[in-house]
Amino acid sequence: MNGIEMVVTAREPFQAREVEMCEHKGIGHPDSLCDGVAEAVSLELNRAYLQAYGRIQHYNVDKALLIGGESRPRFGGGQVLTRMRLIVCGRASLLPDFELADLVKGTAYRYISEIVRCDPALFEIESAVRTGSPNLQQAFGRGISHALANDTSFGIGFAPYSPLENQVLQLGMQLRSAEFQARFPAAGDDYKVMGVRIGDRVTFTVALALMDREIHRVAEYFAVKHAITKHLCATLPSSCDLAVNTLDDSSTNQCGRDLPDRVRLECRTGRRWPGWARQPHEWPDHTLP
Repeated sequence: MNGIEMVVTAREPFQAREVEMCEHKGIGHPDSLCDGVAEAVSLELNRAYLQAYGRIQHYNVDKALLIGGESRPRFGGGQVLTRMRLIVCGRASLLPDFELADLVKGTAYRYISEIVRCDPALFEIESAVRTGSPNLQQAFGRGISHALANDTSFGIGFAPYSPLENQVLQLGMQLRSAEFQARFPAAGDDYKVMGVRIGDRVTFTVALALMDREIHRVAEYFAVKHAITKHLCATLPSSCDLAVNTLDDSSTNQCGRDLPDRVRLECRTGRRWPGWARQPHEWPDHTLP
């Protein structure tokens, strides 16, 4: 490959070290949502540019900001008071037949509706994608045979995964699987798995949002959490420890000091959502692509 040099550096594997930590964020985690929407918009721009110009034009859409909404959680179903706000930022060349804002918002709505079990009406999506500088746009329009970079950039990778990384990833895949979601309908899409190994001792911590409409009392919450913990533990080596939603205090029957974050109002497309403050068509300026 002309102009490309690859350097492979061998080093001590992570599993040979005394301490190792890693983390996996679920598909419904705010960081994952922002990354996924930005990537979906990037791919859609590629398709639109190829169709309109026969080649990809200058763009740089890699930033998004998710501003949390407000809700009033309660066992058996709460209320959404304020929608979440998702802002997609960047630069992009204009399209002859599409407004950039329409493409960005339509793509973001489609991604959310396809990836997470949440009604897109709970998101207010704003496009802050502006046209790029003339110099960068000209660099992409010179008609040369090979693509030019519009920024200084490089890539880094590593392989293979360590045993701890594989176990954290497998736990994340279980939490997202259709089998797990059918078995535990209260489990939401916003979760995070952290793995820590100190010597031979391995501990996993899972933060998992539970849907309040699926849980009707405190005792049921702890029963569901215990069942989820037992189910996940059965898939791990016997030498591992695993804890779910560690701020909970069963001795006082308290579901964590951050109950609104743990028993969260999450909505699934295609079902009725009792207790909403307003229905989707009642949101101001509500439009879906």
